[in-house]
Amino acid sequence: MEEALQQEEVKQKKSKWIPIAAGIIIILIAGVITVQAFLNTSAKEDYFLAEKSTIEQLQETFESRFQEELAWKEHSDENAIESIYEITGQMNDPNMAGMGFDQMINNASITVETALDKENKISSANISAGMLGTEISGLEAYIENNDLYVGLPFLDNIIQLNGDEIGRILQEIDPVTFSGEESFDFSTLFNENPIPEEDIEYLNEEYVEYLYEELPEDAFETATDKVTIGESSVNADKISFNLSEEETKSLLKNLFDKMAKDDRLAEIIIGQASYMSYANVQPIEDEIAGFEEDFAKAMEEASTNIDDITLPNGFNSIIWVDDDIIVQRELDFAIESDGETAEFTMNSTNEMTEGSQLIDTVFTVSDGSMEETLNINANLSADEEDTNDTLSFSTSDMAFKIESIQTDQGEGSKNFERSLSFEEQDMEMFTIHWQGEAQYEEDQMTVDHTFYAEDGYTLSQDTLSVYVTEEGSTINQVEVPEADQVQNLSDMSGDEIMEYFETDVMPQFELWMSSMMGPSGF
Repeated sequence: MEEALQQEEVKQKKSKWIPIAAGIIIILIAGVITVQAFLNTSAKEDYFLAEKSTIEQLQETFESRFQEELAWKEHSDENAIESIYEITGQMNDPNMAGMGFDQMINNASITVETALDKENKISSANISAGMLGTEISGLEAYIENNDLYVGLPFLDNIIQLNGDEIGRILQEIDPVTFSGEESFDFSTLFNENPIPEEDIEYLNEEYVEYLYEELPEDAFETATDKVTIGESSVNADKISFNLSEEETKSLLKNLFDKMAKDDRLAEIIIGQASYMSYANVQPIEDEIAGFEEDFAKAMEEASTNIDDITLPNGFNSIIWVDDDIIVQRELDFAIESDGETAEFTMNSTNEMTEGSQLIDTVFTVSDGSMEETLNINANLSADEEDTNDTLSFSTSDMAFKIESIQTDQGEGSKNFERSLSFEEQDMEMFTIHWQGEAQYEEDQMTVDHTFYAEDGYTLSQDTLSVYVTEEGSTINQVEVPEADQVQNLSDMSGDEIMEYFETDVMPQFELWMSSMMGPSGF
């Protein structure tokens, strides 16, 4: 009995490396497309040049749909911007009338005023709201580099806290839970790309270029082939990319061995884990050392376990290229371990005609006992004024669909209608609609948004709609609180902070709540 349990444990352990190996193989395809091309290209270079050109074409299509939005984003990246959002609602549901919800929503409004200066890492937000004659204001927040300021409706002062002092304060208040080394860099909230540029360059040089160089030239072959895409016959360049089982396993083993010895890679992963946790808590040295050791062991184990799997067909990918764009793709590989087989296939077509593009992609995964299929369909069309795009994701029992219709009104003005629908078991569950009218100028913009949902039964635009008016303008600078308005917690001890909250904050809060609950309040 014990021997059988041990065998089952070993079998489960080995099977864990099937998705790892499959994932790494996919990464090989996704990563190396960024490699720079040469003038005299080989089949290997042609393959990845086609991948690169195809992605760039899709990127250009996306950018053409959102020219005004992207131009405004670029402007806001380089200038200080103020944005004002007015949010209201409209409910006309007889079922809610008796409970008063309709009157609450129809007579409520929320105003959000924000300002952002990305270059100087300063931002502010001010929220006010009104409902049935009751007004609430004074909810404020500011970030200036690594300083956070918070204003509350009931406080006379604005609270300030420096991210470097968080650990000290928490440790003084609760020495059992906190070490004192916790910190948070509020300025990271201004980073759109969480991975520093130097880390991206390192990963590109050490792994993307490494993988590209490791792929053998004779794994790629070029031929001319005629394929049917939609209703058209295309004379395309057929480029085959085939790795034998031995070549694939050798590539994976070498990759895992390289990763196991790479302390810089482990540091990058730790940095990303810290960034994604937001409220961190920078890991202490012992935790960092422990993770680096565990990471190295995991990569070494992955390398060792490559010998325990079988890749009966190696790795096979074929692309058909017309005018530098991939118009058809076939990819497949299989992994066997302990008598179990996992197979992955991908088949895709990309039909491009004047003003339209139709992409159909099917992913299939099977293990002998079950088969799962994911279909991705993109139907993109455009003329001089209008664009009409549909993107859908579907499996055997559910589907998501995104639709977007835009009309160019000229001089930076556009109307749009977008929707997200969800179906389950061929039944439409709900659709979320987003309509808008936008006007973009060089230094200002306005957009009127309307949101509503439909479920085919009770929800509709007439039942409940949410309206958002957005105004953006360029400003000289973002204002932050003056020193005499601020209570700086970073200059206080843990005991002083506790006393401040007990003797100042709580009494002001109780007084504010009593006024809110009075005759004219809630």
